[in-house]
Amino acid sequence: MTRFPLKFMMVAAALALGGCASMHSGTTQQVKVSSNPAGATVYTAVKTTDNQGNESVTNKVPVGVTPLTVTLSRKHGALYVEKAGFTPTEVALTTKMNPWMWGNILLTSPLSTSIDTSTGASREYDPGEYMIDLQPAAN
Repeated sequence: MTRFPLKFMMVAAALALGGCASMHSGTTQQVKVSSNPAGATVYTAVKTTDNQGNESVTNKVPVGVTPLTVTLSRKHGALYVEKAGFTPTEVALTTKMNPWMWGNILLTSPLSTSIDTSTGASREYDPGEYMIDLQPAAN
């Protein structure tokens, strides 16, 4: 057996198993967050709903104070913004399909597509900039 087929098979396997969007865009993205008024704390968190339909926010991790640019996993679904004297606000992060997914669909394998989907690289935040108008808290 010659070396050429072995090298060819190794390159083909690497292309088939690598996630195109994961390799080119990564699994994180920078997002700009501003607020009116400025100086609000931005958190990543997990929102859960219990059996009675009550929602709660857990695992809040502060990522900075507005205005800021934060690097987020492409799997986050929301940010939470809080400032004293204002109502805490949930900001849903909207996404669209990452254009690099076409590389998976056209050039590689379905396995690559599943890798990018599982890492979050198949999506990108759109828009990449959010402006949050905070509402004064009710007294």
